[in-house]
Amino acid sequence: MKTRLASQIVGATLAAMMGAAPAYAADTIKIGVLLIDSGPLAGLKETQTKAVNLAIEQINAAGGAAGKKLEADFITYPGTPDTAVDGATRAVQKDGALFLTGMDTSAVSPALSAKLSALNALMVEVYAQADAMTGKNCAPNYFRANVNDSMLMNAAGQFLEENPSVKKWDIIAVDYSSGRDSAQKFQALVKSQGGSIGKVLFTPSGTADFGAKISELGADPGDGLYVTIFGSDAINLAKQQAQFGLFQKYKLVLGNSFVIPQVLPAMGDTVLGVYQTLGFVPGEAGAGAEAFVKAYKAKYNGELPAYTSADQYAAIQLMAAAIDKANSTDVAAVRGALAGLKTDTVLGPVAVRAEDHQTARPILMNLIAKNADGKPGYEIKQVFSGESLLPPVDKACKM
Repeated sequence: MKTRLASQIVGATLAAMMGAAPAYAADTIKIGVLLIDSGPLAGLKETQTKAVNLAIEQINAAGGAAGKKLEADFITYPGTPDTAVDGATRAVQKDGALFLTGMDTSAVSPALSAKLSALNALMVEVYAQADAMTGKNCAPNYFRANVNDSMLMNAAGQFLEENPSVKKWDIIAVDYSSGRDSAQKFQALVKSQGGSIGKVLFTPSGTADFGAKISELGADPGDGLYVTIFGSDAINLAKQQAQFGLFQKYKLVLGNSFVIPQVLPAMGDTVLGVYQTLGFVPGEAGAGAEAFVKAYKAKYNGELPAYTSADQYAAIQLMAAAIDKANSTDVAAVRGALAGLKTDTVLGPVAVRAEDHQTARPILMNLIAKNADGKPGYEIKQVFSGESLLPPVDKACKM
């Protein structure tokens, strides 16, 4: 596996580019999986690992992709752009991966996307939501399985039309590209529907004490509160606001990646009544979704999969389907097969738009309410089709 002779490499493109690289089994396709192991998102690493392992296990049991077995190459990094690029480079040049996926935020993905051509690797994104990744920062070898901010805004827009009494909105968001992009789009959405914006507050990633922000919001709250806070920061905000009854001061609290399954148990009752858009929740109808939940629970001692786990599983499915369609592991051939691909996944039927590599897939609006067991869970209120939410292709995207 560690032989350095270029003649043993599967795929002449890497040999031509690097001269020498590690050989790997001719019947194996390596997928580099980047996982963040520090900061607010570190707690999500385990569920992503589980999703990748389950997807590869099931795809291999069904014959693999183009007759070859998939193999995960897990790479951990601290969540910064330079370490993400280093991890991707290691996966490709040292470990022999041709395809990449994993935990890559909107702060990280631009650097990764820009590196893919030089690495001659293809990436299927499951985390970064910023529109620019399939807009001005689009790249031939970069594809996105998860939703983008505009798709979430379009879902929120349809939902808000059904809540006309919520006119004035406050916003609290994480202070990096995804949070600012989401806040900007939500402001535009509210104003387009005749509403107004009150306070717009930003907090650094890694904030432990939200006291000052909670006091500022609670002093003169609007009708609604829009929250784009992630990971352990989201837990801190949820618990701290409950001490002051902040969410109860609003007619409606709407989360964007705020109340996700990996943090909901720690939040507990503090987020009851919050609405949250998600790309997947257990209980969603559909053969693929139901089979995924059943298999995940069976493999992981009754644990339910998170929406990020479904996105990650779907990303592996998309890679395998494109490899099958191309009947090749050549990156250019797989890229051509993935652009415009339509296939069934655990998310349901999806379509990868050829012009910008954004995947059209469903989004659900959920209310955080108590399940039959008395624990907080997701009550599906509305299902939006991917086609109805997909924005027009950004003219700034130049492949």
